[in-house]
Formats: sequence, C-alpha cells, structure tokens
Amino acid sequence: MARRRNKDEELIELILALVGVVMVFCFISPDVRNFITGLVGVFVWLLIVAAVVLVGVLVFKFILRRQDSDASLDQEFSDQPHRPSNPFTLRVEAPPPEVYTPAKLIEKLRTIDWFQFEKLVALAYEHQGYQVTRRGGANPDGGIDLIIEKEGQSSAVQCKQWKTWNVGVKAVREFLGALTDAQISHGIFITLNGYSGDAKLLAEKHGIEIINETGLTVMLEGLNIQEDPRVREILNDTRKFCPKCERLMVERVAEKGPNPGQRFWACSGFPRCRFTMPI
Repeated sequence: MARRRNKDEELIELILALVGVVMVFCFISPDVRNFITGLVGVFVWLLIVAAVVLVGVLVFKFILRRQDSDASLDQEFSDQPHRPSNPFTLRVEAPPPEVYTPAKLIEKLRTIDWFQFEKLVALAYEHQGYQVTRRGGANPDGGIDLIIEKEGQSSAVQCKQWKTWNVGVKAVREFLGALTDAQISHGIFITLNGYSGDAKLLAEKHGIEIINETGLTVMLEGLNIQEDPRVREILNDTRKFCPKCERLMVERVAEKGPNPGQRFWACSGFPRCRFTMPI
C-alpha cells in the first residue's frame, strides 16, 4: 500500500509540474497562450457534443424499456381472459333471476293485488293460445271477469283472490247465473284457498271447472314462467288498485274516528272515490 501511495504522489507532482510549465509559457509567449485557449474551446465543444449524445442514448434506452414493460403487461393480461382489459374498470354482474319454486309461486300469488291476479290469469290463458277479453275489474262484470276464446269455443272465467276462506255455493250459483245470462255454456272458477263441499257439487253438476292455488300453480309452471318477463313483472308488483275505479291505492293513517293512528289503504281518487280497505 505504501508503494502505491508513493507512485500516486509522484504522478500528482508530475502533473502539477507540467501545469506550472504550461502556465509559465502562457505568461511568457502569446502564441502558446492562444494555442492553449483554442485547445480548451475544442475540449468544451467535445464535452457538449458528448453530453448531447449521452442524453440521446439514455432517452432511447428509456423508451425501449417502457415499450418492453407495456408489452409484458399486455401479455400478462392476455393470458388471463377473466380479467378486464382495464384493471380500473369495475364490472357489475347482474343478479340471476329469481327462481320460483311451487311454494314461492303460491306465496307470490297470495301477495299480489287482485288486479295483478286477474292480469296473471289472463296472461296464463294467452300463453295457451286463447284470445282473452277482460270484463272484470272495476266495471260491472255480472260475475264474469274474463272471456276466453279458442277454435270457436268460448269460456267465461271468474277470478276470486280469496286467501282465507273457501268459495261457497252462493258464489258458484251467482257465477252459474252469469253464464246463463251471457249464453256461455262453459265456466272456469279460479280462487286461492278452496271450495266448500256444496260448491264443488254444484260446479260439477253444471260443468263448471274449479281451480285452486295448486291448480293455478301447475298451470303457470307449464308456461315457462321463469322465461316470461311479463309474468315476473306481475308477480313482483307490490302496488294496490282500487276495485271500484282501478286507481292506485295509497297508504293513509287515520287521524280521527274510532281507530286513530291506524294505517289503511285509500283510493288516490279521493274524494271522487272514497273506497278504503284495511292493511
């Protein structure tokens, strides 16, 4: 280490001596001074050119490296097709449609309003190729809600969305009178809960077809209900309609009377229509 340090010191002393000689000659001789100045100018220009070339090389290498990085990133995402092309793009998958099991379908039939119930029955017969004419709703129907026609044969349909009690013989007798008055030989009575024994006997005697919620569920399942958006729209409609004028029912709270604070359904056509029903 000592030998190397001595050689370095000798080299520095030699360089200092040469610089000193050059400075003496520059001071003594103008020609030498001009020559040295020219060499310094050339050296400066060489430094500038070298710096520009170096910067250009560095920029070129940076661009190549960036392109290689982008290409590798594109290759990474192309190898994984489940990822979006833009990692910052959020894809929201639509929820799958609700599957209506028989139990779920019966629950929906008991939840919807009478208005949707009647529309659903009409749609069920349309799916079977019938031409359906609506006569029920708020209009005086004479005991007939729908008239269905197919291949020259007409049938009358009565819809009763009764959920807690059975259809009795009186309702069937009234429907039979409506069939006679309309001169229609075949009738179909549809309800949710069921029929009394006398009502079943009278219906069987006069050829009236009776359907409860189980029969209606079977009918709807045979119509590919899962694929029909109209049926799904009806089953998911939570609105209530006035049975007297078919206007939308709105929720109200009793401010006076025998039950203040009690909630009830009231026709939105009030005061023209004063129909109400409990919630």
